[in-house]
Amino acid sequence: MKKMKLFILMSLISILIVGCSSKGQNNNEEYFIVAKEETINHIHGIGYLGDKKELFIATHHGLLRFSEGKWYKTSRNNHDYMGFQATDEQFFSSGHPELGSDLKNPLGLIKSKDQGDSMEKIAFYGEIDFHYLAAGYKSHTLYVFNEQENSLKIGLHYSVDEGQTWETGSMKGFSANSIGNISTHPTVSENVAISTNKGLFISSNFGNEFKLLTSSSPVTTVEYQEESLIYFILENNETKLVKYDLTNETTDALSLPDEISSQNPIMFISTNPENRNEITAVSLSNDIYQSNDNGASWKLIAQEGNVTGE
Repeated sequence: MKKMKLFILMSLISILIVGCSSKGQNNNEEYFIVAKEETINHIHGIGYLGDKKELFIATHHGLLRFSEGKWYKTSRNNHDYMGFQATDEQFFSSGHPELGSDLKNPLGLIKSKDQGDSMEKIAFYGEIDFHYLAAGYKSHTLYVFNEQENSLKIGLHYSVDEGQTWETGSMKGFSANSIGNISTHPTVSENVAISTNKGLFISSNFGNEFKLLTSSSPVTTVEYQEESLIYFILENNETKLVKYDLTNETTDALSLPDEISSQNPIMFISTNPENRNEITAVSLSNDIYQSNDNGASWKLIAQEGNVTGE
């Protein structure tokens, strides 16, 4: 009996030691750490994620977060996130795993509810890398543009159940040589917009029929909001950041940072879902600007991709 009690006691001690050491190991390596000096070479998406609506930047080597005026980077899972889309509960993405990862390449379509600390494989794992991806901020409806023939045909596809089943948009009326990005309405799944080298195309029936909203001048990026569209257009040798009212069908030109030009256009744009006056824009040269007054003034928060958490 004494031997049995001793065995049980030693077993409990072993369990406690293993449990404590495992917990300590996790605490020793925080997932997000201060980015003291970091240079971003490739940005693949931006967005305001989760309950706190913090700004996230998806890059060739993992995620960065801008919070309370400081930059943070991930200490692990530094994957090449392509087509990154932030929503109210999670982010969706595609891309390639980091060097040395056990994950298949490409990632297919994945999602994460803990800012990338873990991920769920949704579809096309090890098969497709989606460069063009959209996600409804609250609806979580997904749109992807597939560029190569595989288990999906080339073209636009959408899913209203977070990637479990897929339908194809016929894209009637759409004509362009290249795509900037895809964006869908935060709650209305049928509404989708595509920025292209031939203008901004919009659809109200899951991409089955499109109409050209702008001139045929290049539109580099677009964001769908609840009652408007915000997009960047290169028109008549001028650069314009435009807000289009979906109800009144009127446009309003917003101010731009002085450094934005046809040689350094805006490539990514995102606004805070809780405060649409807060706008973040990324230029071709990886300058990152932020405005808190609907574009009336801009602050440079990263120059040529150089960020600091100090």
